[in-house]
Amino acid sequence: MKGRHLAIQLAALPLALGLGCERQPGVRIATDGPVRDTADGRPEGRPDGGPSPVDAAGDDRARSDAARLDACRLDTSIDGTAVDAPAGDASARDAGAGDARGDSGGDAGFELLGAPLVFAPTPRGFGLSVVLRSGDPTALALRVRDEDVSAWSALGPPLAPAADLAQWTVDGLAPGRRYVYEVSAPGDARVDGGEGGDGGEGGVLGPLPVALYSGSAVTAPAPGTPFTFALIADSHIEPRDPVPPADSVIDDAYGTMETTLLAVTAEVAAAKPDFVINLGDMLDYHLFGFNAPPPDASWARLGYLNYRRLLGDTVGHAAHFPVIGNWDGESGCNTPDEIARSMSQRLLYAPGPGPDTYPEGGSANGDYYAFTWGDALFVVLNVMTYTPTCHLLGYDPGLPDDWTLGAAQLGWLDQTLAHATSKWRFLFIHHTVGGAAGDADDAAYGRGGGQAAYVGEQATIHAMMLQYGVQVFFYAHDHVFTDMVVDGIHYLLPGSAGAPWKFDSSETGYAHYWPDSGYARVQVAPDRAEVDLVSIDGDVLEGLTLP
Repeated sequence: MKGRHLAIQLAALPLALGLGCERQPGVRIATDGPVRDTADGRPEGRPDGGPSPVDAAGDDRARSDAARLDACRLDTSIDGTAVDAPAGDASARDAGAGDARGDSGGDAGFELLGAPLVFAPTPRGFGLSVVLRSGDPTALALRVRDEDVSAWSALGPPLAPAADLAQWTVDGLAPGRRYVYEVSAPGDARVDGGEGGDGGEGGVLGPLPVALYSGSAVTAPAPGTPFTFALIADSHIEPRDPVPPADSVIDDAYGTMETTLLAVTAEVAAAKPDFVINLGDMLDYHLFGFNAPPPDASWARLGYLNYRRLLGDTVGHAAHFPVIGNWDGESGCNTPDEIARSMSQRLLYAPGPGPDTYPEGGSANGDYYAFTWGDALFVVLNVMTYTPTCHLLGYDPGLPDDWTLGAAQLGWLDQTLAHATSKWRFLFIHHTVGGAAGDADDAAYGRGGGQAAYVGEQATIHAMMLQYGVQVFFYAHDHVFTDMVVDGIHYLLPGSAGAPWKFDSSETGYAHYWPDSGYARVQVAPDRAEVDLVSIDGDVLEGLTLP
């Protein structure tokens, strides 16, 4: 099938689009029932969920989960307002003006939107991104300390890559440690009490800082250190204008995804992972059509703001790593301009590693990368942006074997795995680079997980995994929990953290799966790795141990 345009040169969209991705001078810290998307972009059927697996030949013994709301339709409106002609740009849109300290308060007109987001942690530091609903981001202050040390170290002023963003790079830390940080704003000026104070004549002192948020971040540990990470997938969060306050949910079809993500991330936070990886479809643009890009960058900005708000405190204490999915607006089926609308806002509001953050490298656009954490190598791939052909189910289905990582990414993957020394080796992607599902259109759409191990370019990747000792291929897209072992390699899907559409065996081809919402918890030690598939209610649906 032909694409909408010729292959694009993504290097023309460098990571510098984020404007705040360059490093600051280092600061050393003291160390004392299934429904489906149809081609018209609307779900049909019923949202489903249940603690028991569904067998292709058996009954669906599903029970309700947080996604069991009225999500059987998607309106073409936000808050009842039609979006026939979205207008304006990112700077003109109001992210929740008029909210009365919905997320966190303080004096001098400062209000955060959601928690700060920890990103791109290394053995020596981490990034911190703060979004403000109101106030000047350049006036914010940050201080950091080791969790076992009382002395704080203050950082310099933040970068302000956008009018509502403050961003720091914290450096000079020790590996494998948790650090506490505090974001503050200037408060009201203090008055010296004169004779009633320190005996002076009195006068105006500097403002006393007002704490807006206290969180924590973990630096990458050395080999031999046990750790936990979490996986979420398919949150499918729509943009809202204005962005609602705090963790409020509007009672409409989109509220289903928001309620589910809030519940799942609360479970993730309780697991205290070092970091969380979202396997793609962070956002959703059903407002504009089936797998359509947003009409301008302002809508992508609103989507990421709403997504960050709903992640809550989770990303204030666990670093966030993004994976590109088909609903995130960066499909290679789109034009370069359409891709740039979403990519530019991802780099701003959901930042991740740059090409030089880790020795393993990655793309200039931050859409594929790799890093080492303890005894594990993590390789994040992008099947969407480098496939130029369209895959739109009934509209323009494409073929199961025309998915590709592109020559540069595939070569980088081979080199990254060839030089791996870690015991554990994991790949992360939105879906397989090929498809083999319950019907032809769903196979072309990339469904089927391990069933596609020998389809198209996935066969090349599967051969690499066998050659270089990859144990798990983590993926998303099909909105259920399942684990399939092919030639000793686990193809593992960790459910859905938002989308209520649970695809059944007629669409995916899976003989064994759970239609719950939830996440995966992975505990890694030098001698074993344990993966638990955890439902939205905290039940472990299945656990597996890798020797």
